[in-house]
Amino acid sequence: MLRRGGSLVARASTGAGKTLAYGLALLDRLAPEIVDGVEGANGERDTSLRMLVLAPTPGQAEHIGLILVPYAQTVDLRVAVLGGNWGTPATEADLLITTPEQALAAVRASELKLDSVVVLVVEDVAGIEALGGLPTTETLLDHLPRDAQRVILGSAFSRAVADMIDRRVKRALRYPAEPAVTEATEQPPEQGRVGYVLIPNAERLDVLARIIAEAEEARPVVFFRSDERAAEIAEALAMRGFVAGEPGDAAVDIGIAEAGATRDELMEQVDGALGPTISFDVPPDEQTLADRHTADADAIVLIGPRELAHLREIARRAHFGLRPLPIPVETGATAIRTFRDELRRTIQEGDLGGQMLLLAPLFEEFSAAEVAAAASSLLRQRQPAQAPAEAAQHTSGRVTPAAASPAVEVGRAPATWARLYVGVGERDGVRPGDLVGAIAGESNLPGSRVGRIDIRDTFSIVEVQAEVAESVIRSVNGISIKGRSVRVDYDRGGERGRKATGAPGSVRRPVRRPAPPR
Repeated sequence: MLRRGGSLVARASTGAGKTLAYGLALLDRLAPEIVDGVEGANGERDTSLRMLVLAPTPGQAEHIGLILVPYAQTVDLRVAVLGGNWGTPATEADLLITTPEQALAAVRASELKLDSVVVLVVEDVAGIEALGGLPTTETLLDHLPRDAQRVILGSAFSRAVADMIDRRVKRALRYPAEPAVTEATEQPPEQGRVGYVLIPNAERLDVLARIIAEAEEARPVVFFRSDERAAEIAEALAMRGFVAGEPGDAAVDIGIAEAGATRDELMEQVDGALGPTISFDVPPDEQTLADRHTADADAIVLIGPRELAHLREIARRAHFGLRPLPIPVETGATAIRTFRDELRRTIQEGDLGGQMLLLAPLFEEFSAAEVAAAASSLLRQRQPAQAPAEAAQHTSGRVTPAAASPAVEVGRAPATWARLYVGVGERDGVRPGDLVGAIAGESNLPGSRVGRIDIRDTFSIVEVQAEVAESVIRSVNGISIKGRSVRVDYDRGGERGRKATGAPGSVRRPVRRPAPPR
């Protein structure tokens, strides 16, 4: 259908393999025709833009470009990311990837022309909407040829997105097909529960190695998205001293499942003596999730932050429950992450003008990275050691459900709280447990970091400890709660009619609360 130029509206999220799913078909459609070994009938190459891909952020645009480049090169199509560090200029690209804001700015500056675009792809419409880019996307649609192919992808479609699609994307194939309205039927029983560890992709191998090291008699069995990926990770584990092999082999530390294998098949292969199953890569669909992890109470899926929405969707379709698991870390790793978060918050919120003047002479002698490393060394040498109770909490690092919140140490300063605006409310059927679960799951924080929750008609006010507020905003902003993509920000009052936030437009100051008794 995509090869024939048909438009598509599909529900798909990160982890489902959507970029290659549409990319390969569209690249094949746009491949230049070869006549007697020469591109085009007149031997001259067309230098006009043919495919535009919109992504929520520059980082995601870069990621999409790196995925598509190897395949585009095989059909002699040039790829560029607008504003990125790419050798191909945007004006010479066949395929351009960018954010809606960057694309519109380039159009208005006459640096980008869209009248030759054959295909428009909106890679993550829910993410674009969450970042306020939906009106810009509509404006870009006005600059496209009327007959341009349109591909709209998203983990969820809000009313605003659905309205835009109805007006702007005519005669599109919808996938999955929208079911007909029928009488309510009894929900099938839950097939099981699967734990997930939310971890940056760069740390995924470290987490897997720690799980293997702490495994007891039953050796874990790991599923990968491909046999090539399995071989790559097995080699990396071998460098750490772990032996990978067939599931059930008593001489190995970890069993590697073949691509496409199911847990039932492996159970027959090893006469039922199978260890816990782990998905190193998020399963692409609900059937794969069920095939790998049905009837395994210890099943774990390792996911990146952008893959959580996809995991929730396929778990819902497969009738699986999900439980967030804490990241297994070595002692001291939590303190390192906290230190980085404090630096990030200071850079974003602090007044650094005086410090820049103080350090200016050093910048003439050393690079900024060297100065920052030296300052970090001095600061960490002067920091007090980690409290014993806190250190004990992270010593084991096992992948188990989050325990009850620890008591606050004597002498610790009372917690400071910040109020956050969350763009879902009573109309959306949201409950306090939904908000706490979303915050805890996305930010990997215990529920004790969440305070009062005030659910209003169309939005909610949630108090979180001030030191994690920025992390919560970054992690939760743009995810789907009750099927709606939500915006999260500091509660700023004013136009939303809050009574407790002071003057219109003012920022509510964090509230200090006394620490609970031990």
